[in-house]
Amino acid sequence: MALIAPELVAQPEFEMMEMLFRSLSVRWMPLVFSRSNAARLGTQLVADLSSDDVSLQQNLRARLASGNAPMPRANTGLLRSVGQPSDDGVILIGSSTGGIDALLQVLGSFPEDCPPTLIVQHTGAAFSSGLARLFDRNVAPQVREARDGEPLRRGSVLLAPGSDQHLVLHTRQGQSCRLVEGPRVSGHRPSVDALFASAVPIAKKVTAAILTGMGRDGADGMLALRQAGARTIGQNRATSVVYGMPGQAAELGAVGSELPIGDIGPAVLRAAQRNTA
Repeated sequence: MALIAPELVAQPEFEMMEMLFRSLSVRWMPLVFSRSNAARLGTQLVADLSSDDVSLQQNLRARLASGNAPMPRANTGLLRSVGQPSDDGVILIGSSTGGIDALLQVLGSFPEDCPPTLIVQHTGAAFSSGLARLFDRNVAPQVREARDGEPLRRGSVLLAPGSDQHLVLHTRQGQSCRLVEGPRVSGHRPSVDALFASAVPIAKKVTAAILTGMGRDGADGMLALRQAGARTIGQNRATSVVYGMPGQAAELGAVGSELPIGDIGPAVLRAAQRNTA
């Protein structure tokens, strides 16, 4: 049993640590010193040092008995092959808080020859390479960090490096990804808005999804995509850890279809297929 300081639990990078705990079957609890801190974490299962010994023991026993939720697994085989450079439909996905689990569910429905896919998931610079490896081990397509100038290929999912560059789509002379310098957009670098906005010139070939996350990054870019002819999908409130990014996009009218997370992967694939027809 690992006891974790609440300040660490509140960091966006903790999501990667939680996935590591789950993969190693390590149970954990936030360590707090008052019930007000526990309330801010939004969970009843905490190691509260201000409580009496009986309550503390009951919470520890409950956490030990609860186990860890299993990591989502791909429902297709793990043999992968990366196709030729693609000039067909493109899938774009943006996510933040709660996005790692959500992305595993979405990518878990992708076949090994899925349409080329670009992802911006808000995470720390030190964690993006590990996140790409985590996805790659658990889904059928090949997942890796995007490299500047890399052409888009079927069967390849490219994740924005958690660096000081934006991941954008380059649409001249074929489709490729670029890592570009620039200020933060919507408070983030890399930014979902920057990725979505870069794809507006080929919007009719684009399927964009916005998943759980805090803030509004991606809402404006998704609206521009939808207005230019892209198919757009947002995660619904009930299955979002934080209904911030998808909620803001829906409020703007940027979301064409709002779906539970379990339906988004198949819906994205169907939309991408229609975009190439």
